[in-house]
Amino acid sequence: EDDSRYRFENIIGDSAAMQAVFRLVARRAPTNSTVMLRGESGTGKELIARAIHYNSLRKEQPFVPVDCTSLSESLLESELFGHVKGSFTGAIANKKGLFETADGGTLFLDEIGNITLSTQAKLLRFIEEREFKAVGDTRTQKVDIRLITATNKDLEGMVADGEFREDLYYRINIFPIEIPPLRGRRDDIPVLANHFLKQICKEMSQPASEFSPGALNLLMNHDWPGNVRELENVVERAVILAGGDVIRQGHLVDIMGMLPQIDLDVPRTSEELKQLKKTVRQKSVESVEKQFVLGALKRNGWNVTRAAEETGMQRSNFQALMAKYDIRIRGGEAAQDGESSGDTGAS
Repeated sequence: EDDSRYRFENIIGDSAAMQAVFRLVARRAPTNSTVMLRGESGTGKELIARAIHYNSLRKEQPFVPVDCTSLSESLLESELFGHVKGSFTGAIANKKGLFETADGGTLFLDEIGNITLSTQAKLLRFIEEREFKAVGDTRTQKVDIRLITATNKDLEGMVADGEFREDLYYRINIFPIEIPPLRGRRDDIPVLANHFLKQICKEMSQPASEFSPGALNLLMNHDWPGNVRELENVVERAVILAGGDVIRQGHLVDIMGMLPQIDLDVPRTSEELKQLKKTVRQKSVESVEKQFVLGALKRNGWNVTRAAEETGMQRSNFQALMAKYDIRIRGGEAAQDGESSGDTGAS
């Protein structure tokens, strides 16, 4: 993996809040200290964890991330510690765990507040003894890893409620680093937004676009409950809706704060996950496009020409989106029953 993107000077964050984080990380990265990253979802905790690893003496060794929320207790233990053949139903062969995979490098346990008390006990034993047993095995194995954890939970409250082991808490909370939410580092929003815009246009093989002043102002004043991850998603949707044009306020107004509700089964295999991502993206784009068109029409009294002008789209392109979702104007409002309507686009 190219580690240049994880150099501190290449991580986007010119705000005072992020510069303070970088100073803390720079002091701890070269050591073997256990680090806990705290912050809301989407703040970039894994990016900081990778920066710690790639600025340490272990940078030539593996960085192994583990999402503790994505696996059940039994599967998480098997993933972490490995298992021996026949240790449980479906264990048809020996499997190396991620502790062993990370030997010599860094193991990143993301959302550690989600692991069960049973798994917490086994993790504590590893931290204290630097050894573990694979599921179903009687032999102990020793590995040399650096541990970085992350959480968006109130671990102190969980300790008080008996949901998180106090002894484990003190073992992993040796050096905590708080990652600020995006609303606490607003100076970084334009830089991040333009970075994502350039990156997404390149990935979509589109000409480089830009934000209008009104669009940037809207981004700056949003609270971003989903933080950097939400900002990236909004920029991606805006690029799609703008269709190569300048991204204006109208492109963003129906996206901000809207997360389409999609009823999908949780995937069980990597192939199912890959297909799910495609489905989610397609459904999300369709939902956003439809609401984008309806919102623009409603704000402009169902006048197609004025709606197209507000969004910064050519009238023909706006009408193409209307046709795509069978949105027609009837009696001063949108209809989607396939009935014909007169042209109310003239202003």
